[in-house]
Amino acid sequence: MEQQLQMINPAYNVFLFSDLAPFFMSVEGGKRYDAVLMDIDWHDRVAGMDAAAEVYKLSPGTRIIYITGHIERFSQQIFLHHANLSGYLTKPVDNGLLQANLQKVADTKHLREEAALVLKQKGAVVSVPFKDIYFIESRNHVILVHTDGDVVKTYDRLDNILQSLTEGFYQCHKSYIINMGKVRRFQSDDVILKNGTNVPVSRARYALTKEAYLKYLTKFNR
Repeated sequence: MEQQLQMINPAYNVFLFSDLAPFFMSVEGGKRYDAVLMDIDWHDRVAGMDAAAEVYKLSPGTRIIYITGHIERFSQQIFLHHANLSGYLTKPVDNGLLQANLQKVADTKHLREEAALVLKQKGAVVSVPFKDIYFIESRNHVILVHTDGDVVKTYDRLDNILQSLTEGFYQCHKSYIINMGKVRRFQSDDVILKNGTNVPVSRARYALTKEAYLKYLTKFNR
């Protein structure tokens, strides 16, 4: 498989894992993969579909391409697990189909990265990619869009900003909107984002926010 990938495009960064533990350690450490190609049948070990569901929890944007020599055993099961499924290839893997699946991943990533929040700032227009936004805060009639290491300020209402966002964003507090793709975990009265930031969740919105997050995980396909 590594040789096939390098033949299709020598510029691909290919990482090989023969065990789940080091792979999950790399993802938990912040490494993000555009696509994971994995076998479904692991011979009495944890099934590939279970591993794909775990990848989905840790990195929802990573696309899964299943590979199997037993299409009759798994064709009706692959959609029963929560995973960002992008493709399904049978052995021996056809180079043309592999290339088409990888192009599909690249196209989806490009569309996702192009989407942005457009803001007016001091007479100019500023575009902030949705993928870079961690959370949005309203403070004294000023909107603060927090990205990783930067804050973009504009004068607007939080309600107006919310209408310009995709379904991946949710208002968890009267003054805060979170990017659910950046959530690491929920606590009793706030959420911790993947950059370590704590964002408050109001008591009245806590249950709805958690429910919206779970729905986001099951529907995520960006």
